[in-house]
Amino acid sequence: MQKAYDDLKDLVEKYAFFSDGPYRLSAGELSDFYFDLRRVTMHPRGASLVSELMLERLGSVDAVGGMESGAIPIATAIALKSGTVRAFFVRKAEKKHGRMRRTEGCIRHGDVVAFVEDVTTSGESILSGIAAVEQLGCTIAKVMCILDRESGAKERIESNGYPFEALFAASDFVG
Repeated sequence: MQKAYDDLKDLVEKYAFFSDGPYRLSAGELSDFYFDLRRVTMHPRGASLVSELMLERLGSVDAVGGMESGAIPIATAIALKSGTVRAFFVRKAEKKHGRMRRTEGCIRHGDVVAFVEDVTTSGESILSGIAAVEQLGCTIAKVMCILDRESGAKERIESNGYPFEALFAASDFVG
């Protein structure tokens, strides 16, 4: 597994890490660095490595997913690699037509799920998505991300009672 970590870290450094900021983050603050991990999760080798490393740590879950749009390629890659774990995603807001759902994909009442994300900063959007999934009667087994910016998400998610794990931390790339 160490080679998979090293290969994924190389891909993040090559395609997704930018240190020529300032960049405005989704939470509103400015940062000198930015991680655009969709450039890794939508890369064939990156998707394979992320799904391999996350599957190893997820434990027994029925489905995996998270917030649009960052979690969609991750959940899809995990579902494809596992052959048994279903994928879903949570919209930021309820859809205004059709079935008017906030959650989409293969998630059912009673599922044990893992909530995944590409980058975590404050954890606010993750907790909002978890609330939507729990309203469906699902249990969150774990929250997992590729990279934690080390800006409070881990502490916030864990203080709400959810196990949290990141493959990398910002400090693995910055400084």
